[in-house]
Amino acid sequence: MAEENTALSDAPSPPEIDIFRPADAAGVAALYRAVYGDNYPVGDVYDPQKLVSQGETGEAYRVVARTGAGEVVGHIALYRSSPPNRDLYEIGQMMVRQDYRVGPVASRLFAYALELPARHDIEQLWGEAVCNHLVTQQMSADGGFLPAALEVDLMPAEAYTKAFEQPLGTVGRVAALALFRAFKAKPQTIYLPPMYEEALSFVYSLFAFGHCFEVSRRDPLADAATRGRTDVFAAAGVARITLTAAGRDLDAYIAEAERRAQAGGAVVFQVYCPLTWPWAGAVAGSLRRQGYFLGGALPRWFDDDGLLMQKVLGEPDFDGIFLYRKPAKKLLDYIRQDWLAGER
Repeated sequence: MAEENTALSDAPSPPEIDIFRPADAAGVAALYRAVYGDNYPVGDVYDPQKLVSQGETGEAYRVVARTGAGEVVGHIALYRSSPPNRDLYEIGQMMVRQDYRVGPVASRLFAYALELPARHDIEQLWGEAVCNHLVTQQMSADGGFLPAALEVDLMPAEAYTKAFEQPLGTVGRVAALALFRAFKAKPQTIYLPPMYEEALSFVYSLFAFGHCFEVSRRDPLADAATRGRTDVFAAAGVARITLTAAGRDLDAYIAEAERRAQAGGAVVFQVYCPLTWPWAGAVAGSLRRQGYFLGGALPRWFDDDGLLMQKVLGEPDFDGIFLYRKPAKKLLDYIRQDWLAGER
């Protein structure tokens, strides 16, 4: 759950934008430290050897902004992150060193990164654009990314204190807009939960995936056991519960996962399940009865598309969410209405 840094200040002559090379590794690690201090939530980025290894194994593909002297002053990456689909890469971790933030360095990095999917046979990208300012959302929209989900109160605002010289937008928790761009579609049959038929139909109307849609009306199999995994990001206070099977014990499974996650410091809970399940509606209904509300759709999350449901301890900061285009604003309206109508 990384975030881009594109604030402005004085900058010298433009650097070269180029593919990451092993010789850049120490400079990239130093750039993370210069922008985020020692607080970046993924420790591997500070290890030059691991940065090189990630490029060799396909865990991450990086682009750098390099001065004539070989100094790394900007960076962006395509990398494997939260989705269980290892072929769905996230685009992010954009950073520009403070003295190079005037000019188009960030936009040049972003444009170059969008050339990488063709080189590495990547069929789809996704990204998280913070909603306390509009810079990243605008850049993503210009790059062909479309909104599919909105993660409310995802990150504490202090996570960006080091990256920006002065606070941007809210001072509480910061929402993130989940954006997707498909380079090759995978048509599927999507089962829309009845209570979210209108909202998800709107989301899918933005894309051209070639999907078929049905309303989900089946219950999980009586003899099936709920299975999944829970990842707790303690620094962010976020728990992500990914379901791989759903049975009649779903309520108890979620309650226990929440209990453990809250003991680990989670204040935001996200649940992911496939939208190709004919019983996706029953899963959404169960979660809604436990205080969850709509997050949106997640194309190719499981390779099949996924549904995001979310829950926040306390009242979500909807008023602190700033969105760039009308589709994202309409998605927020659906999500806010669902939270207001939910069971708490």
